[in-house]
Amino acid sequence: MTSAHSSLSLPLSDEELAELDQFLMSDATSDETMWIDALDGYLTAIAIGPTNVPMSRWLPEVWGPDEEDAPQFKSQAEAQRIMNLVFRHFNGIIATLEQNPDDINPMFELIEDEGNENAETYMNAEMWSHGFLMGVQLSWDDWKPLLNDQDGATVIYPIYLLGDDSLSPEEVALIETPEQREEFTNCIPDNIAWMYRFWQPYRTANAELVLASSSQSNPDKVGRNDDCPCGSGKKFTKCCGSATVLH
Repeated sequence: MTSAHSSLSLPLSDEELAELDQFLMSDATSDETMWIDALDGYLTAIAIGPTNVPMSRWLPEVWGPDEEDAPQFKSQAEAQRIMNLVFRHFNGIIATLEQNPDDINPMFELIEDEGNENAETYMNAEMWSHGFLMGVQLSWDDWKPLLNDQDGATVIYPIYLLGDDSLSPEEVALIETPEQREEFTNCIPDNIAWMYRFWQPYRTANAELVLASSSQSNPDKVGRNDDCPCGSGKKFTKCCGSATVLH
């Protein structure tokens, strides 16, 4: 029989990723909710960074910056299911990094270049990078040793170029074409592995896996008197634990 700990470490199947993706884009969420590629980048930053970020800090940002952005689950069962998918995806990223960081496979977007008569498609990490930078912002001061390191600044630069909204005109010129964006995108998997190894002395992936699956409220079973894992600050029984309460 599969234990709760090991089941939460299993990576999502393609069908489960599609299910989570569909929910994130559904009418049950706000326009501020992360889509699956941004969520993947966001969770990757939290997984590889120097700080164990509590669930109560990172989960609300998935839905949006305001309390009104919290998802409108139809039932307790749906709330539990979506939370489980989010946690499993997070733990799947951690498990991959722990086994071999070079195997990391970020969820980049495939974009068709409409201006290309051959209808070529390009890998684009803009939304992924935006999510990653949001994850970095959660513990910005703790990331400064990497940001102030010459090699570290070089490694995170492609993510900054693709994901930051305040680039200089000179920086914008570096990512104007699909080919340019794809070139920077292709650097990112190796750069994730580099950053993961940079932060290993600060925090091991195994410690984060334990934190995510146990001490952060086990998403397999949320008690009715526990705080709701959606991050609203309400008790589960008064929030997602009640099919009659939408928020």
